[in-house]
Amino acid sequence: MGKIHWNEEMDEVFRIALIGKSGSGKSAVAEILSQKFDVPIIKTGAVCRKVSKILFGNEDKRSTQMLDDALTQIDGSIFLKSALRGVTDMDGYIIDSIRFSSDLSLAKYNGCKILRILAQDSIRVQRLQERGQVFSLESDGNHRSEVELDGVSVDNEIVNENSIAHLKCSIVSMYYR
Repeated sequence: MGKIHWNEEMDEVFRIALIGKSGSGKSAVAEILSQKFDVPIIKTGAVCRKVSKILFGNEDKRSTQMLDDALTQIDGSIFLKSALRGVTDMDGYIIDSIRFSSDLSLAKYNGCKILRILAQDSIRVQRLQERGQVFSLESDGNHRSEVELDGVSVDNEIVNENSIAHLKCSIVSMYYR
């Protein structure tokens, strides 16, 4: 393996937070990075999906977005803070999904580099359907969890519209010399 591109001095802990719309491939990127750099994945949506399953009997976007709307009124970063419980200042990790400005601020404060994952709408919808997730571009695709971070500046971007092998090559070329 090569040298880590963004951390040449090795004085920073390896931390990346992923931004991207549903179905863009954030989980796939997180898995690849986790394996390459031997760091855990912080799954921000795990608590939300679990609560949605308990309360609504499903993990559909409409259900999780209703929970987002309700619980982020209490604390804008409630899901990220929950996912980061037990993580120390010395731990490296990959946050699999940042959806809100408050989460982005917290991730940056914690030393994360921000990586945006992009994919065409048609590809994203197809991926979500293959996973059995109900998703409507017209309604679910316009929820703040999908669009709030559209214009933010990031450290890197990856277009994920091809095979896993192509995605791995994109990541390797980005983070290794």
